[in-house]
Amino acid sequence: MTIRVTTDEFNEQFQEADEEQLQWDASDELDITYKFDARISQGWRRKIWLRDGIKLYISQMQNKDRLIIYKPELQDYDVEFNFWLSGNEQWKIPSALNETSWSCTAGKYLLASTGSRNQIIIDYDTKPWSRISLYVNRIVLRSFALSPEKELPKHLRHLIIPIDQEIYRRVKDIQPAMAGVLQQILNCPYQGMVKRAYLESKVIELIALVLDDEITIQRGEVKKVLLKPDQIERIHYAKEILLRDLSNPPSLEELAHQAGLNDFMLKQGFHHCFGTTVFSVLRDSRLEMARQLLAEQEITVAEVAHQIGYASVRAFARAFKKRFGSSPKAYQKSCQK
Repeated sequence: MTIRVTTDEFNEQFQEADEEQLQWDASDELDITYKFDARISQGWRRKIWLRDGIKLYISQMQNKDRLIIYKPELQDYDVEFNFWLSGNEQWKIPSALNETSWSCTAGKYLLASTGSRNQIIIDYDTKPWSRISLYVNRIVLRSFALSPEKELPKHLRHLIIPIDQEIYRRVKDIQPAMAGVLQQILNCPYQGMVKRAYLESKVIELIALVLDDEITIQRGEVKKVLLKPDQIERIHYAKEILLRDLSNPPSLEELAHQAGLNDFMLKQGFHHCFGTTVFSVLRDSRLEMARQLLAEQEITVAEVAHQIGYASVRAFARAFKKRFGSSPKAYQKSCQK
């Protein structure tokens, strides 16, 4: 079965989620999470307004059936940055003469300029899917320019064009440095004003990395690509395997075998896709789960340590304090106030 809807029809199905249940910042009115209609998809979309002209979206979903969304023509839009962390989308732009299409898969990002936008058809399959998106107003982008007129350098001027011109689009591999920043956005340990300052700094860092990549491309230079698309898919699959059972994760050798990789490619792939090591991904995920358990449940620190796979409570407490700035017990008490 295939479900076909317009963007407006799909968005009408969103329901505001319980922020406390999802362990995000319920006190921030500019940080809102919506659940997808369970009849169509399981998942959520988190929308965070940062400074004026910067919006951050974090989305995860898994469709029950194939889903096709028709996005109408848009004009005078922000510069758009999309980063695919898992899953696959097929984007199509229909035309009387031909049809432009491209595949947006895990490990890829899309940069799109301002200007006139044709209708886009987005085709989702039933695999789990996650993406981080940024929408940046042209005024914000120009604020980084060095000239008094706030004109972008020549290798970036195509990103801000009149609304009567066809927009510029490009899909490219996520670079290791970008992958590291994306993980930091996903694992933001702060709340309130500190959270907003942290996320804004990471978003601007991500924009800088993409613009640097764009300048390199426009100059005709080529950066070395470490992994092929199918290898990137395997690396993301390896991460899914790694995080299935945090208390009893596979060894590096077992993980590489299950993902169809060798040890060297597994280690290099994690650096390429996530900007860090296999151990760091596991540790950060364990500590994030620990933070949720301490905030949600009446549970001892020793029980939390055991549930996430730490043999030593002392080692767990040391790692937790290093990650979040307070001991597990102090954090748990702060959540009960």
